[in-house]
Amino acid sequence: MRHRSNHALVFSRLLLVAALGLLAGCAHMGSGSATAQLDAFMQQERAWAGLTNHTATLPDGRGMPYSEGGPANAPTLILLHGYTGDRNHWNEVARDLTDRWHVIIPDLPGHGGTPLANDASADSMAQTLGRFVDAIGAQRYVLVGHSMGGGVAALFAMARPQQVRGLVLVDSAGVYADNPSPVMQAITQGDNPLAIETAADYQRLLNVAMAKPPFIPDSIQQALATRAVAHRAAYTQVLDSLLNTQTHLPPSTFHMVLHSLRMPTLVIWGRKDAIFDVKVTQELEDNLPNATVTVFDDVGHTPIREAPRRTAVAIDGFVGGLAG
Repeated sequence: MRHRSNHALVFSRLLLVAALGLLAGCAHMGSGSATAQLDAFMQQERAWAGLTNHTATLPDGRGMPYSEGGPANAPTLILLHGYTGDRNHWNEVARDLTDRWHVIIPDLPGHGGTPLANDASADSMAQTLGRFVDAIGAQRYVLVGHSMGGGVAALFAMARPQQVRGLVLVDSAGVYADNPSPVMQAITQGDNPLAIETAADYQRLLNVAMAKPPFIPDSIQQALATRAVAHRAAYTQVLDSLLNTQTHLPPSTFHMVLHSLRMPTLVIWGRKDAIFDVKVTQELEDNLPNATVTVFDDVGHTPIREAPRRTAVAIDGFVGGLAG
């Protein structure tokens, strides 16, 4: 596994400075200009991570953008982002994986460049993921999912266990029997900090999603918020479906899904997760047949953004230890 050099760190900071310079003048431009500059920055970040851009065509004609990097003949990792995220959320983690592993990162439906189908459920996303892996010819891989992506990964692994060598669940969505998190308590009381209608809502979401957010220049943050608001219709459908599952699916059914996952599983969690309390890791460990749990004490719901290096090290060690 590559150790990030001082040169690479300096380069990443230069990318941020360059993006700040590009976006600083966008206040007087249209939102399209800001979006174009943000896309240019993300392209630079993907290149820095050793990733290239591709688009798979699904049977229904939808295009599904994905990033790909690393040796084509190495074991494959498929990384799935969370709610309101996209493939770029994995860029910093991927930077420390692409020297050793073949990494694929798609935009899930309703996020990034992948249009939402009629059904916004996690089950529908898992089915779309199946069509995606078939379209790109992936046969056997480690599936890694953060938050919503973790729920999708679990459903997919249940449906296609023969293809999933190993499973990594990072602060994964699920229907837990006891999740006393501040966010779930707020939702129960009629205040949903996960819903996005305005740029201020997006900032509020970031505040609950990360205990130690990385530095992001204001101009980039504003462009990200603008993009999130533009996706609000799809995000609303996805969130409504996720919360409906939380309300109507009993934890016992979720536990049955977990019991079916016989492949080696790594659970990574932030102890300060305000959405899915770290307490639920015990529930995962009790119900997954072959699980190991790693907790980052100073991290919130989004280790892939808050602690990308540590997340990559944990994933690398897990994948390196798999047989076959």
